[in-house]
Amino acid sequence: ELEKQKNEFHSWGILADWNNCYRTFNKEYIIDQIKLFWKLYQKGLLYRQYKPVNWSPTVQSALAESELEYNDKHTSTAIYVRFRLKNDALLSSLLPQLNTENIYALIWTTTPWSLIGNQAVAVNEKLKYLFIKFPSTNDIYIVAESLLNNIKKYPPFTNDQFEIIGNCLGSQLSGVNYHHPIYHDDKTYPVVTSDHVTDELGTGLVHIAPAHGSDDFLLSIKYNLSCVNAVNTNGRLHCPTIESLHGRNALDSKDGIKSILEYLNSNILHHYEFTHSYPYDWRAKKPVLILGSQQWFIDTTRLRDNACKHISEDVKIFPEGAGKSFLSMITKRPYWCISRQRSWGVPIPVFYTKNENKELVINEEMIEHLIKSIQEKDSIDFWWSSTDIKELLPPSMHNQAENLIRGDDIFDVWFDSGSSFNSVLKDFKCHADLYCEGHDQFNGWFLSSLLLSTGLQSRAPFSNIFVHGFVVDKNNQKMSKSIGNVIQPSDMIYGGGKEKFLENGFDVCREWVTRESYKQQCKASTEDLNKAYKRVFDIRNVLKFILGNLYDYQPDKHSISNENLTAIDRYMAYRLNQILTIYHTDFDRYRMYHGLITVEDFIQGDLSSFYCSVTKDRLYCNPSDSYLRRSTQTVFYLLLKCLNERLAPVMPYLAQELYNELINIENKDKKINDIFENKFTVLDKQLSEIPSELASAMTVVLHLRSTFHSVLQNRRGVLFDIVLYLSDKAKLQLEQVLNTLQKHPTTVKLDFWQPLEELLQCSRVQQRSLSDLDNDLTEENISSVDLPLLVLILSVRYKQRGHIADHLVEHHRKLPLSKVKASATEDVSLVNDEKNQNVRTTPHDFKYVYPDFLPNPIPFLRDRILEKLERKDMFRRRQQIDIPEFYVGSVLAVTSADPYAPSRRNRFVGICIQREKHGLKHEFTLRNIVDGLGVEIVYELYNPTITKIEVLKLERRLDENLAYLRDAPPEYCTFPFDMEPVKLPPGSGVPLNTIQVPITSTHWQYKWERHDLKGVLLPPLPRSVRKAAERYSEPWRQWDIMRQYRTEIHDEDRDEIFEDIEKHKQDLAQYRIDSKENIKIIRTRQKAAGRKAILDDSQQTKRSNPPTSK
Repeated sequence: ELEKQKNEFHSWGILADWNNCYRTFNKEYIIDQIKLFWKLYQKGLLYRQYKPVNWSPTVQSALAESELEYNDKHTSTAIYVRFRLKNDALLSSLLPQLNTENIYALIWTTTPWSLIGNQAVAVNEKLKYLFIKFPSTNDIYIVAESLLNNIKKYPPFTNDQFEIIGNCLGSQLSGVNYHHPIYHDDKTYPVVTSDHVTDELGTGLVHIAPAHGSDDFLLSIKYNLSCVNAVNTNGRLHCPTIESLHGRNALDSKDGIKSILEYLNSNILHHYEFTHSYPYDWRAKKPVLILGSQQWFIDTTRLRDNACKHISEDVKIFPEGAGKSFLSMITKRPYWCISRQRSWGVPIPVFYTKNENKELVINEEMIEHLIKSIQEKDSIDFWWSSTDIKELLPPSMHNQAENLIRGDDIFDVWFDSGSSFNSVLKDFKCHADLYCEGHDQFNGWFLSSLLLSTGLQSRAPFSNIFVHGFVVDKNNQKMSKSIGNVIQPSDMIYGGGKEKFLENGFDVCREWVTRESYKQQCKASTEDLNKAYKRVFDIRNVLKFILGNLYDYQPDKHSISNENLTAIDRYMAYRLNQILTIYHTDFDRYRMYHGLITVEDFIQGDLSSFYCSVTKDRLYCNPSDSYLRRSTQTVFYLLLKCLNERLAPVMPYLAQELYNELINIENKDKKINDIFENKFTVLDKQLSEIPSELASAMTVVLHLRSTFHSVLQNRRGVLFDIVLYLSDKAKLQLEQVLNTLQKHPTTVKLDFWQPLEELLQCSRVQQRSLSDLDNDLTEENISSVDLPLLVLILSVRYKQRGHIADHLVEHHRKLPLSKVKASATEDVSLVNDEKNQNVRTTPHDFKYVYPDFLPNPIPFLRDRILEKLERKDMFRRRQQIDIPEFYVGSVLAVTSADPYAPSRRNRFVGICIQREKHGLKHEFTLRNIVDGLGVEIVYELYNPTITKIEVLKLERRLDENLAYLRDAPPEYCTFPFDMEPVKLPPGSGVPLNTIQVPITSTHWQYKWERHDLKGVLLPPLPRSVRKAAERYSEPWRQWDIMRQYRTEIHDEDRDEIFEDIEKHKQDLAQYRIDSKENIKIIRTRQKAAGRKAILDDSQQTKRSNPPTSK
């Protein structure tokens, strides 16, 4: 089976030292594990003690917390049982005027079997307790005052035929004694006080069985109580003096529980079935017991602080935020029981004396002898099979063999796996760089490894932890054999199975795993695998196209130097370098999914849709050894080599196939046949930067290209002419753009190369004066033109932080000439003009007041007809609900319909930290602190379930996104739900809150120093962090001259939207006036109808009762 699993892993393309993989049953591993045990024992971190532990009667062994799973639907028999108090002076002093013979402590428990091991009753010294008397029987019961209403639900308290005759504090009950409800003898047991007793459930009095609860056991140490096991290791009641109970099944309601109820008889006031969460053995799927026994433990109290320190300071957990609960797991774990009672496994190498005390015997000589025996016999099985104990002891201890017995405990399997660092990395003398497992291993392998390593070498065994999710079926259900939804990996690879997968192959499955693994649930469906198949297929086709165009290219002979590349090729190499930077940043942070998506988007977008398209003419039409063709081939080679190396960790089979072809192109020594034996190719520094004029020119032309192609839609097969109507200033700037694009070596003669036509993929680009627009666009000219005519008016305004390009694109066969004329009369400029520095504004800043009306910032994704239709729907919605003016930073109260709320409505108060998306999909996020936890709710602004939006505090902040409040102290986003609205003085503007928020330092927090945030108060950062922040802050954004453009609205669009909004306001005002008038008319008619009805009734009465004649 192990070889089969190894071969499957190997076929998936997983790189590992398969010839030297470790197995926990190998003798070398066992020896290292025993050495680790001895070192921890020498440090005093191991001890053997009697303690209550989780015990599985099914597998006959103690269980660790990590081996439990909790069943929320477990049903137990809950009982109210009475313990009769002893009539003594202390009890009489509490009720001096009454007979104290029939006073009982009322106990509630869900484990009736544990009453056999009862040794005390605990109360809370701060709680108030009542003495309740039933006149019919003269019985008096003690219960907590705060739980009386809960007890009234059950007989005999339901009839309210009782009276409260006194009260006392729990501290006054300390020292009272009671008689055991099981053992009818003269022995009495004490009432003690404990803080673990609460008034949340039960009666406020808790019966204490030290062998069956950790809190009970601690009380037994404090008050010197005996530990009596109520059950044995088989889960049977242990009560030799009472035959009707002894040997019964403790957990069986028809056996042991029934016997206890019959035995207690009148002392049981009430019993019922109680459903609650109960621990189960995760293997046997059966309930466990808490049972007192002698076990081996690791003293986690001594390791806890150092382990938390290592996790906080030395370890990074990915994905970010996945390990937030890890620290609490460490701090809350009371102890770790490492011993198990099974017939297989690695034995704990100790001996005990045969006397009653069973004293522990262990020394270094014994450990060395055992290790030597394991090496000689190649196994540890002799520990169990040996009939002569002398074989297990060193010669110097043979004389003690008759008085010793070997230990029959084995190590917990988490001790086995958790010690892997000590065996696997011992020769490297370092810790692991990465531990990778599922999120369930925080309480398993991650925690056991951390505790053992902290105890052994005072450091964490890993630097990084990557947590992946679990595969679920297409319905997001956990895989289960009982349900029958288990998906075999072989079906995903080779096809078939219940889901009828296609034959996807390993690369497709690896691509799917990379993109999904960071999620907690990874859905495996034919739809998701088909999408992955299409992505890999498209990538293969693009790389195949590039490879096919390198058939006559040799890097050492035909490459063009970096400075002589054409502008388009130079720009593409620069874009490649940007992508590689993002890729390595993501992989360094174990964000493999994001790095892969970045590369895939680049291949399918920049490379396939743009670069391969615009260079086809060079590759197919130009001479084979031409400058333009070799320039493109040079960049093609870089693209193929770099992208193939980055795809290799995800798609090794595809990458190796391409690498074999690249070897032939490079004429390399074919001894290096594996792509993974090579280092990553790094681009020259010269290609990592481009001149500012080239960046500006490419941004303008690329925007022009996207605009042009958005108009073409499905008419890609038709030849087009482009006519640019430009002002005189615009012509000068466009000449600069063309000069930049046409740069090439002076030794190369290019007579017919037109880079603008090449980039736009059109037949011809003409430039004309703006004044010729009216003369050219006549109906006769349009009809006589053979090629479809497209008019572009281009305007680029220089700003301090880059460029803004405004454009108007319309097809004149659909555009009225009057509208074209009106659009063309506005002067447009392409030069730096100080008069144009101020952008035209309106009384309100549009993108803050109406961000929901902002169009999509990606031009080729815009649909103007859809935008207008959405605006109409948005206006209709605004007639139904008053949407006030608010900003990021304002405090809002949102009332929405909630079918699960008692009032069918839910009202949430919080600060708006984010507004995003466009049109009807616009969303805003509110954040508040509730019960110490950060709560965020994302609302859809136009969702009909929202019934009311109130602005409690209108203000703006220094930043447009306040996501950093998640890492800020809670007081900065805590708002009372009964907060009153803050009124602003009449005529005042929207206040700007300039507060700067400090960031709470946690190891998983987002690195806010990498962003230009004005509202964040960062602590003094070391130089290394500042340098890293500069490197990760995307400095190339300064060349993004369209960045500001994407956040603003064209004048034409803005005016059109504002016109619609103003009309909507007028319509809304008239609608409200009409509504009031209609209400008045309706009420007037109702009153008139009412008066008429009264008059008709009176007339009818007169007719039915005529006056009598005298």
